[in-house]
Amino acid sequence: MAAACLVVFLTGLESARAYEGSQKHDEPPDLALTLRDSIVLALRNNRTLVNARLKRAVDRFSLDVAENEFRPAVTVKPYMTRERVTETMKEVNTTGVMTDIALRVPTGGDFALGWRVSEEDDRNAPRDRGPGALTLRFTQPLLRRGGVDVGTAPVRIARLTEEINLLAFRSTIMSIISSVSRLYRSYLQAGRKVDISTRSLERARDLLVVNRLLVEAGRMAEREIVQAQADIARRELDLIAAQNRLDAARLNLIDVLDIDSRTRIQGVDELKADSVPVDVDRSIKIAFENRPDYLSAKLGLENAETRETVARNGLLWDLDLSFSTSFTRRKESYRDALSGLDKSGYNVGLELSIPVGAAAGDPRKLEHLRAMTALRTARNNLEDLRQQVDIEVHNAVRETELSLRQVELARKAREFVERKTEIEREKLSLGVSTNFQLVSFENDLVAAENNELDATIAYLNALTELDQTLGTTLDTWGIDVEDVESDGQGGS
Repeated sequence: MAAACLVVFLTGLESARAYEGSQKHDEPPDLALTLRDSIVLALRNNRTLVNARLKRAVDRFSLDVAENEFRPAVTVKPYMTRERVTETMKEVNTTGVMTDIALRVPTGGDFALGWRVSEEDDRNAPRDRGPGALTLRFTQPLLRRGGVDVGTAPVRIARLTEEINLLAFRSTIMSIISSVSRLYRSYLQAGRKVDISTRSLERARDLLVVNRLLVEAGRMAEREIVQAQADIARRELDLIAAQNRLDAARLNLIDVLDIDSRTRIQGVDELKADSVPVDVDRSIKIAFENRPDYLSAKLGLENAETRETVARNGLLWDLDLSFSTSFTRRKESYRDALSGLDKSGYNVGLELSIPVGAAAGDPRKLEHLRAMTALRTARNNLEDLRQQVDIEVHNAVRETELSLRQVELARKAREFVERKTEIEREKLSLGVSTNFQLVSFENDLVAAENNELDATIAYLNALTELDQTLGTTLDTWGIDVEDVESDGQGGS
C-alpha cells in the first residue's frame, strides 16, 4: 500500500514538473526592439496592411484586364452535327472548328477574322472536306466612339487608377509607420516615467532616513516625519499608476505589431532630441512632389478630364465605316478560293445614325453633364488640397521648431531644479530647512523631469508628423513599397 502511494506521489510530482516546464516553454520571451525593428515587424504582421496587400493583388489584375483591350482575343469553337437528307435518305456527319480572332485598335476600330474548317462523313461515300470560309471584317467609328483619345480612354483610366491605388497603398504604409513610431515612443515614455517615479520614491525613502537621524540628534521634531511618510505613500501611488500606464502602452504597441499580447517588450532606442534643420519653402515643394493625397488628386483630375472627353464624344452621331471580305471554299482548295477573291468581291459600307424625336433626349447628355460636374469638382478639390497642403506644411514646420525650443527650455529648467533641490537637501541636513520645503522641491524636480521627457517625445513626434505631412516617411526609413507589397519585408 505504501509503495503504491509512493508511485502515485512520484507520478503526480513528475506531471506537475512537466506542466510547469510546458508553461515556461509556452511563455513568450522578452523581446528587445528598436523602433526600426518595430516598423519592420508591423509591416510584416499588421492586419490592416495585410488586407491592403490583398487588395493590391486585385488592383494589379484589374489593370491586366484593362491592358487586354488591344490584345487579340481568340475564340475556338469545335462543333459536330448530324444531318439526315430526306431526298436521298442519307445521314451526313459534319465535324469542324470555327475560330474567331478579334482585335481592337487605338482609333476605336475593330478587326475581326473568322475561320471555319469542316469535314463531311457520308456512310455511303468516302470522307470529304465540307464547306469552309475565311472572313475578314473591319469597322471604324468616324464620329461617336472614334479617335485615339476616346479609343484609348479605358486603358488610360485604368493605368491612372492603378497609380492612384498604389499611392493609397503607400499612404497606408506611411500611416502604419507613423502610428508605430508614436506608440513605440509612448511605450518608451511610459517606461521613463516609471524610472522617474522609482527614483523619486527612493529619494523620499532616503529623506525619511535622514529625518529619523535628525530626530535622534534632537535637531528635528518627531512630528515632522509624518510629512516624509505621507510623501512616500503618495509616491508609491504614483509609481503604481506609472506602471499601469506602462502596461497599457505595451498593449497598444502590441496591437499595432500584431504579436502575442503576453510579450514583454524591451525598448532599446534612446530618446534623443537632435536638432533637424527645416526650411518652409523647400518643405512645401517636397510636399507637392511626394504627398500621396495630392498626387492622387492630380491623377484623379486627369481621369475626370478623360471621362469628360469620352462623354462629350458620346453626344456625336454614329458614323461607322465598315469593310468586309471573305474567302469561301467548298470542294475546291483554299488556294483556288484565294485566287477567286476578285470574283467573290468585298463589301464597303458607311452607316450614319441620327437620333430624332424621343431619341434626341438620350441619357448620354446626362452622362456628359455628370462628367462635366465631376471634372469641375476635381479641379476645385485639387485647389483646396493645394491650399491645405501649404497650410499643413507651415503648421508642421512651426510645430517642429516650437517643440525643439521647448525641449531646450525644459532641459534647462530641469537642470536648475536639480541644483535647487540638491541645495535644499544640503540645507535640511544642516537643519536650516524643513521637510515641507524639500518635498515641494522634490515635486518640482519630478515635474521638471516629466516635462523634459514630454517635450522630447513631442519633438520626435513632431518630426514624424512633419515626415508624414511632406510624404517622405518611406524615404526617411528607406522602405521600398514594392518590397512591402510583395512580401511585407519593410526594411532591414
